[in-house]
Amino acid sequence: MPLRNSIRVAAATATISILSACAHAEAGTATQGSDVSIGRVEVTTIPFDPDLSVRSATYTPSGKVLVSYTDDDNADDRDRKLATMNDDGTGFRPFFAGRIPERPKDNGIRFMVFPDNKRIFLGDFILECTAVLEKCTDPKLLPVTYPAEIADGEHVGHRWSEMIVAPDNRSIAWTTLLSNYSALVFTGELRRADGGYVIAKPQIVSTLDPFRPDPDHPDGVLPQPVLGGEVKQFVHGGTALSLVGSVRRDIPDSVVQYLATGEREAITDTPGYTETTIFSPDERLGITMTTRFSPRSDPAILGLLPRPYPDSLNMGLSMFAYTYGVTGVRGARPGNIGPALIDIAASKSEDGYLGIDLSTDPEWVFHSPMSWHPDGTKALWPEGRREGGERRIQVVHLPDYRPAAPVAARPTPSNIPYGKTDLSVVKEFAKQSRDIDVKVYGRASGHIEYRRTPAKIVKTYVNFSDDGQSVYSGSEALQVNPQGNSTYVAKVALSGPKPGRMDLTVTFGPISGNLPARIVFDHGADGQPALRGFAEYDGRRLDVADLVP
Repeated sequence: MPLRNSIRVAAATATISILSACAHAEAGTATQGSDVSIGRVEVTTIPFDPDLSVRSATYTPSGKVLVSYTDDDNADDRDRKLATMNDDGTGFRPFFAGRIPERPKDNGIRFMVFPDNKRIFLGDFILECTAVLEKCTDPKLLPVTYPAEIADGEHVGHRWSEMIVAPDNRSIAWTTLLSNYSALVFTGELRRADGGYVIAKPQIVSTLDPFRPDPDHPDGVLPQPVLGGEVKQFVHGGTALSLVGSVRRDIPDSVVQYLATGEREAITDTPGYTETTIFSPDERLGITMTTRFSPRSDPAILGLLPRPYPDSLNMGLSMFAYTYGVTGVRGARPGNIGPALIDIAASKSEDGYLGIDLSTDPEWVFHSPMSWHPDGTKALWPEGRREGGERRIQVVHLPDYRPAAPVAARPTPSNIPYGKTDLSVVKEFAKQSRDIDVKVYGRASGHIEYRRTPAKIVKTYVNFSDDGQSVYSGSEALQVNPQGNSTYVAKVALSGPKPGRMDLTVTFGPISGNLPARIVFDHGADGQPALRGFAEYDGRRLDVADLVP
């Protein structure tokens, strides 16, 4: 295919001007605890040949744009064409056209460019070039052999959900989805062997059992922090993972897991759905997918009131929050899933911090992946028209921002104290019943009773307090039926320095279809409204009736 330097579509530009790096619930609030000054924020659409269709795009380590595209909108998704170009739309240079074979238990195709800029991790294959991608003339598609324990089998849902490469060009991490709807996070090393790559030194770096016996209460357990989640990026030079997790809320946020110690750090804290924070090269900024700027489709009412142990004693609401607030918005449901530009320090430390909404058109919706230009002043992501079809590539440019030096690469830990190298435990873990029945005693008073089966989750608070000040009472329950109606009922009261309350009933429809996880506004079989109530915390109140179906 000839090079395409003549682009016939002009870029559409939207400019957002701000005075500080911080956007709060109250517009114009100055940044606290951060010396980052962002300045102007400019969002543009990369011009693209109208005879071609964008499928995906990401920045490369050299600052070019790797674009997956097609010249036939009816082509099979496994038939891929790849090119590099400049982020102003010029210099379009195709270098690969071919079929990415389908393998059992794969999860589609991803485009994770190695730091050496010569290879692309596709999930089950690596596309390898002798030269850098923008000069590649000899791409080779090489298979990746995963550890046998998670490569295939009835216990495996998808052998990888996301996979990422460390700055050392060798270490990787990935999330495996199991057939019992649980997930495990692994690290390993890629090695060339037998005409492809094999993953060596694999180990599990997520939690297998979140409970330990309580030595002070024979009938009680001590919840442990739950490590793992869907991996998104190696950070801190390759020594930590940015991933999806829960620290304060039942609805996911972005967290960092330090590989050497297992310590977790919350990067965002929003009551709605937030995930996938991709850090800038200097790690002072981030872009993140989030429902926070879309109040009519933000499931924040489910996470507004912080509850104890939202990771180990989770209410199972994430599936409905994601399907309602993200999947549905990419379909027919009105709404916005960002991305948001955030100041990392402010996001970690400031209550109510929101960042900057980078969405510019309600008819276009964010799609993964997000990536940063190596100079740290630009980031890009694809967007798609609501209800499918056309895609475009968006770039945010920060012309006034002065990045710090990129975080230097460091050795990725391979000897992880809590890591489990015996992968034979995976099959047994996947076969375990999801039934849980535990009691957790408060360090100051009361207890929590937590019962979980595939069909129902119930969490009861009996004057529970860990600090002697904040006391929880009441209960919450989720009746689960993903193919039908699922109902969440909460009557929870929190007393103390920051009081709160949930008096809420919300019913979600099937998680598939044109309007997945539709909020049911009708009456239930008992004659009562299937939707009613509110949540409030620390002076903020959300009413469920304000949400769109």
